[in-house]
Amino acid sequence: MKLLDYVREPALAVRKLQWMRVYRGAPRDVTMDTFNGRLTFRSRDRIIGKRLFLHRGFEEELTNATVALLRGEGLLGRGDGLLIDAGANIGMTSIALVRHGHFARAIAFEPAPDNVRLLEHNVVQNGFEDRIRVMPVALSAEDGRVPFELSATNYGDHRIRLAAEQGAFEESSRTVIHVPVRTLDGALAEAGIRPDQVTLLWVDVQGHEGHLFRGARTLLAAGVPVATEFWPYGIRRSGMTPEEYIAIVTPWFTHYSVIRENGTTTRQTIDRLGDEFARLHKPASMEQLLLVRKPS
Repeated sequence: MKLLDYVREPALAVRKLQWMRVYRGAPRDVTMDTFNGRLTFRSRDRIIGKRLFLHRGFEEELTNATVALLRGEGLLGRGDGLLIDAGANIGMTSIALVRHGHFARAIAFEPAPDNVRLLEHNVVQNGFEDRIRVMPVALSAEDGRVPFELSATNYGDHRIRLAAEQGAFEESSRTVIHVPVRTLDGALAEAGIRPDQVTLLWVDVQGHEGHLFRGARTLLAAGVPVATEFWPYGIRRSGMTPEEYIAIVTPWFTHYSVIRENGTTTRQTIDRLGDEFARLHKPASMEQLLLVRKPS
């Protein structure tokens, strides 16, 4: 943010100074009332925690734009649907979408132990114990256990590790733990959830989305729309080529919309998906996609 922006928004300038003290202090939990709900996060989280602290919300315009697109497509009713939140982190998305009446309930998948602790706490402190179910597992193409790398500063960038070499974000130096992993189809079947009960799949698994889709063929075959982070660097880092990702995604959808952080959108047919890989060629370049299948 530029200096002039702080002059125009003095409250934000004060929060910036407060955040610097919080971040540099002893690591601790911080609780704030935000657009996303009452959320507790770690004081050393330089991305999600910082945004919640400074702006009292996380991806508000992106979330609202996604809901508007779903309603425009006739794919979302008024608060009676089921959301699957894959890579739920501390619950920013699932809690916000239930809190604002867009979904009646949600299932939140998150494998990172400290994120799971905060996610469960946040579900309780928002009074959603009966509406949001937490599943402490990763999602991929097969069941089992996988190595899982932890970012020291960006708690939304923990990832299933399929590449150990040094990357653009010093991934090789990260702490690695092992976490349980399931296929989404298997996890939902075990939970007694039929594909036709799911209204939306929201995915943010740091480039591992293609592998998750391989384990969710039954759900995708049912025509469930998918709101997904699209991060070409992360997809390649997961061991998947652009061609492989496109081959996995394109059979299930007819078109997609690019949703930017400011809430603006652009609609494309699914055969243009390769253009997004070409456009987002820098390691930090990413965007949000809404993948939709229209009836023939």
